[in-house]
Amino acid sequence: MTIQYLNTIVENPVLDGFKNRPLSIEKIVELENKFNKGKEFPKAFREFLFLAGDFNNFAFDDLGEGLGELQNIAKEELESTNQKVDRPFFAFSVYNSCYSVIFLDETEEDPKVYLIMPFLAKGGSQPLIKPNGWNFKALVEEHIHRVKNNIPF
Repeated sequence: MTIQYLNTIVENPVLDGFKNRPLSIEKIVELENKFNKGKEFPKAFREFLFLAGDFNNFAFDDLGEGLGELQNIAKEELESTNQKVDRPFFAFSVYNSCYSVIFLDETEEDPKVYLIMPFLAKGGSQPLIKPNGWNFKALVEEHIHRVKNNIPF
């Protein structure tokens, strides 16, 4: 795969003693078949999966269960809080039940990132879906910058 967007991952294969572990093209295609009706994920996101989709060293947390299982956990939390997202999404990180996602019906190669927050929405303190202000490439670069410079998230 030609890397166009996420050269920062290529340049930082090890951070803080942790090495990125990629997903194979076959595993990426399996995820696309299961969660995106066989359509390819956006290019920048595919690059992430290819370079660090099994484990990343820049603090995208999938609870150690893998990205496939993270989708199930996100959907279970939405159901348990009686929240509904009408757009297809793919979660790539979670912190305190706030999911970082891309929406699969958007067409940008470098997709915008959103937060889905089922428990906060149920409690009324936040909307269910909120743009986080980053495109995927910029978010990855910011995370790598923070890990390299020991800056808290």
